[in-house]
Parts: sequence; C-alpha cells; structure tokens
Amino acid sequence: MDERRSAKNRAGANPRGACRTTAVCMAAVVAAMLLAGCSSNVYLQARKRTSITEGMPDARQLDTLTRHRMTVGAEECYDLLLGVLLSEGCLIENADRASGLVVARQVLPTGELTLVPMAGEIRRLSFLVQPAHLTSEVRLTVYVSHQWYLDEASGFTTEELGLSTDPAIYREWFDRLDRAVPR
Repeated sequence: MDERRSAKNRAGANPRGACRTTAVCMAAVVAAMLLAGCSSNVYLQARKRTSITEGMPDARQLDTLTRHRMTVGAEECYDLLLGVLLSEGCLIENADRASGLVVARQVLPTGELTLVPMAGEIRRLSFLVQPAHLTSEVRLTVYVSHQWYLDEASGFTTEELGLSTDPAIYREWFDRLDRAVPR
C-alpha cells in the first residue's frame, strides 16, 4: 500500500503537491507578464521624444530647442562646459577649442526592472560654443540610443533613436551650464 501511495505522489497525484506546483507556476506566469509589461513601457518611453518617432522638427523649432545664450564670453563658456561635462561623468570624445566644438557621451543606466535586460540610454552630446559680441551662444544637439543585452549573442545590441526632441534634456544641460557661471 505504501509503495502505491509513494508511486502516486511521484506521479503528481498528490492533490496538495499539485496545488503547490500550480500556485508556483501561476506566480511565475504573473511575474513574467508584469515584467513584460514593465519592459514594453520602458521601451516605449525610451522611443518617445526622438526624431525616429516624432520626425525632425522644423528649422525654427530646432533653433528654439538647441540654442542658448550665455552671459559669459566664448572662451570662459568653453572652459565651463568642459568642467560641467567632466563633473557629470561624461566621456569627452572630441574637444576643439579653436572651433568651439565639444562632443561627449553620457551613459544613463536604466533604473527600471525589465524582462529584456536594458543596459541603458546613451546620449551623444555635441556642443558648439560661439562668440556673440561680448557673450556667447551654445548650440547643443543630443542623439539618443539604447543598448540591450542579447543572451543569444552574448553581447549588447544598440538601437539608434536619432535626435532627441525632448525639451527637458536640453533645458537640463543649459541649466547646468548657467549654474556653472560664477556670480
């Protein structure tokens, strides 16, 4: 008799064991669905406010978005910009004082829990500092991409999202630069 019961239990005929197994499976399915929902939301949010989804802004909108007047001269502004970029942990890829060009990269890790491991957002920042009489003007363009980890390839893949059209990103950088100006 004990051998029969033991064989039934091993075969999954134990109602308590079956319930426990079903509950564990259901919890795993619900968790996977929640994670998939988070993943798609993060992915959709990442694509918002880029030229890929919204198209390129017209010239007037682009000027409004990317240009900023400074209260200091171009030389001082250039030095302040380098300091701000370094303090924000950006990698300066190219800096040419004569032309006023600075190209930097900023990597922002994702704080979201996702089904597909997302390494984060990569912003490529191109600043152009130009003299404007006794002051200066800064032009900024921000190109956005995202990196995802692919288990099959055992590596990362990058999705280019194009020019950021999010005014908040530009405002944040211009505010940082304004705060760096000595008072």
